[in-house]
Amino acid sequence: MTNIDPKNLFGFLMQDIARLMSRTFSNTEHGFEVTRAQARVLAYVSLLENANQSEVAALMDIQKIALTRLVDGLEEMGLIERRPDPADRRVRRLYMPPKAKQILDDIWRHLSDISDVALAALPANRRKAFIQDLVAIRLHLINENTNSTKAADIAYRKLGAPKTLAKKRE
Repeated sequence: MTNIDPKNLFGFLMQDIARLMSRTFSNTEHGFEVTRAQARVLAYVSLLENANQSEVAALMDIQKIALTRLVDGLEEMGLIERRPDPADRRVRRLYMPPKAKQILDDIWRHLSDISDVALAALPANRRKAFIQDLVAIRLHLINENTNSTKAADIAYRKLGAPKTLAKKRE
């Protein structure tokens, strides 16, 4: 028997914190016309403008059909545009019109408020360092998958993960 406490494993804690943050987002009044899942789509499309649906689905870790339904709803609301890929007529690229960018700005502010609530558990002088550590871990994991051909890893590399921060932390 091992002495590992599963409740304190890094991956378990990160998943649980993400779940609790999602619940907090869903349970707080925000007045957005989009669901939490649609807000995630807008966030990823804004980070990876001109992405195709496969890339966004991979980054969100959801099936393409689930993303298609979310994008259909956003498109009906005028918050996402699908445009043909000039290099491949089978592929549709996703774009955000100005209306969506304003909603996403409001979502980012709301998420910032939720983050402030979560980070209030840490002393003020540790919060920035904690976020920098998380960014470094994320970049390290992206760099660990540099040779991967999985859609999510390719999409993360397209985000332009800066290697300078990862090198500074070494």
